[in-house]
Amino acid sequence: MPKVKTVISLYSQCINRVKSHLKVFDIPVDDKLLITWRGSPWDREKTESESDMNPFETMPAVLLDAIIQSFCGSQTENTTVKHHINIRNFITTKLQKLIVPSCPYDYEQFSNFFPKLEKLQVLALCYSNIDDSCLKLIATCCKNLRILDISKCKKLTDTGIEWLVPKTAELSKTLLELMVGCQAVTKRGIIFVVQNCPSLEVVENINVFDALVELARSSALAQSNILNTNITRLILRPADVYISGQLELVVCFCPSVFHMIIVVKEGLTDTDLFCLTSLKNLQILKIIRHISSTLNEITFDKSLAPVLKVIGSLLEVLYIAYFEFVDIWTVVKFCPNLMSLSLRNHCQSLSVLSENEIIQLRNEKGRGYFQDLKILGGGFNLSNDILFGLLSCPLLESVWITHCDALTDDFLQEVIANGSLKNLKILSLNFCHLVTKQGLDALVMNDNRLEQLSFRHCLNITQQNVCDWNEFARCRNWELRIDRV
Repeated sequence: MPKVKTVISLYSQCINRVKSHLKVFDIPVDDKLLITWRGSPWDREKTESESDMNPFETMPAVLLDAIIQSFCGSQTENTTVKHHINIRNFITTKLQKLIVPSCPYDYEQFSNFFPKLEKLQVLALCYSNIDDSCLKLIATCCKNLRILDISKCKKLTDTGIEWLVPKTAELSKTLLELMVGCQAVTKRGIIFVVQNCPSLEVVENINVFDALVELARSSALAQSNILNTNITRLILRPADVYISGQLELVVCFCPSVFHMIIVVKEGLTDTDLFCLTSLKNLQILKIIRHISSTLNEITFDKSLAPVLKVIGSLLEVLYIAYFEFVDIWTVVKFCPNLMSLSLRNHCQSLSVLSENEIIQLRNEKGRGYFQDLKILGGGFNLSNDILFGLLSCPLLESVWITHCDALTDDFLQEVIANGSLKNLKILSLNFCHLVTKQGLDALVMNDNRLEQLSFRHCLNITQQNVCDWNEFARCRNWELRIDRV
């Protein structure tokens, strides 16, 4: 059966209590004075000694970090904090991690407390109104910083980046990750960062690909000491179109990459992708479409299949929903260690395997194609036997199935009877019109770890079905959420 709801821990209750208290009272306050006060807490005036007190100074850093995180929520531009919290109350010399809630804080609100943050290693100031001078202050005060996220800060420019990591700055030697998705930070600023931060492993900006192309070219021509970078995570997307050879330049310049996202747009060809075979640390590969893509720039059999044949065994995450058609047998054969797989339609004519190899893989029904697979996204034209093999993977936790006629009540009951889906936590069905409450009852009421079940435009799943399941779960105190659109 699904997991039974647990009692909220005392730790979590304390965090929530502190959070709600901060929304009501003007803190910091002296608890001893508060005990003796008999009037309204909103009417009491602070004493001079009390105004300098900060109860968070004596709090363990891990607890302080948890309180700050409780205010953050999602880091989006549209996020607003209903109760504005004075961030200064949380600042202590113990802090090693500070993720500021998404509010338009100004530079003045940070300038006074940055000198206290010498031990800070992680700092996120997304969507704030800080300007270039704030980056200069960070470089001066936060010399042990490892991760800095200043995305969506509209006032930041290349000048601020140059102030942040000049060659003489200690921060240029310690900074590992820089997220700087700001419109006014151009290719020039990214080139400056990569040149001055030899330890940098991650840099996120829309101009990264073009900056790396220019650096790789100039490095090769000048026989520079910067033969390659330590970058491990890359999003490849040129500002204009791909030019033949650019992808190979970047791959050779960044040999340590283990996480790569390729945004497909005009100019990318099948032969361009073969350079990925030189990446001996690659574990995560995602190929997605640019909004301008025609979806026919590259093909599965001529671009990706040759790559998988060489380095497929290294991959743990493979997202290939860009391709309208792929051959699942090629993926099964060459990528046995996948933990996450997302694809669309299957087309066996694209296979690079022999007929005997495919027959052998087909005959292994019930074993599960991937022994380590935890996340699966697919559906569409997958046949019963292929879908059965995918859903039989023993560690499967999250499944997204869309537009799939192979998913019927009888099929789902056969999968469950086979002993599969015992570790399933999340199931999302979209436009699956042949499955009904009868087939899903066996899953909802069976021995499993199901936590979330969602339906999008599944014609035979009614709102009443969802209400019945939710009531069934509520009566048994199950930690199970079911919704329908």
